Amino acid sequence: MEQLLHFLYDNLAQELNKVLRGKEKRFNSLNNELDVLQTVLTLSKSQKEMIRLFESSGVDKSILIYQFSKEQLEECVKHNYIIQGSTINDNKYFIGLYGLYYFYSLQEISVSESFQALDEIRFKNEALSLKIQEKIWCIFLILFCAHSEDNKLDTTKLSHNELDRYFSFLKTIEMVIHKNGLYLGKVISWGTGKDSSFRKFITNNVMLPKTGFYFDRPTNNYYLDLTKRKNAIFLLNLILDNYDGAERILANELLKNSLRELSNSILIDLSVIPGEINEYIIEELS
Repeated sequence: MEQLLHFLYDNLAQELNKVLRGKEKRFNSLNNELDVLQTVLTLSKSQKEMIRLFESSGVDKSILIYQFSKEQLEECVKHNYIIQGSTINDNKYFIGLYGLYYFYSLQEISVSESFQALDEIRFKNEALSLKIQEKIWCIFLILFCAHSEDNKLDTTKLSHNELDRYFSFLKTIEMVIHKNGLYLGKVISWGTGKDSSFRKFITNNVMLPKTGFYFDRPTNNYYLDLTKRKNAIFLLNLILDNYDGAERILANELLKNSLRELSNSILIDLSVIPGEINEYIIEELS
């Protein structure tokens, strides 16, 4: 039975080497050979693609019976070490994940690296870096005191005219920030693509939803969770990531001044009475 599993293991290894790109392959740290289990566990492919990949390494039933024996084949199937192909490949058998695990144990090959690699892929901590559009949107939410679920920004009742004015205010935020000497990123190309309207602009984000403190509801309600000081610190570090040391101290002051100026502009530009900016944000900028 072990020989049959070895045969199907080698077939799968050959198939992986043939069809996968270099960065998709994982290698054993001891002998630098392809680690089949680690490779298949960490592959980023759909279920359909994975089935096709495994089935392509399958071997015809008659060949397996001829080279090994019917008894060995039936024993492997009985214990779910090998899997029968589907549809047009139902005459073929290939080694599955459980079969790989069992084969590794027979060969006394450690599987710890495979699961460590899986953890690295599944729970990877990405370095977050916000685009200027995301930073401007965060500043907008700060100014509108959308700093908790109870104080979310509800845009469901905004008219087209109000949405246009809110969009103009996003432009004002960038203008004031730049006028006060803060650099948050390259200048926005207003009027093009997702930067052409309020609704589109606020969806122009990649990393913001991954921060854990940003929430966008299907009902067009938005807020930042700034109920904890650490969240405010994290947000400010993302907004002012171009500054550190003494420059960061100055940047804090410039951002605080910009927030005050923009808060005053809310009443003039939007006829909306501004609220109190989040206390943790103000304290961290002071």
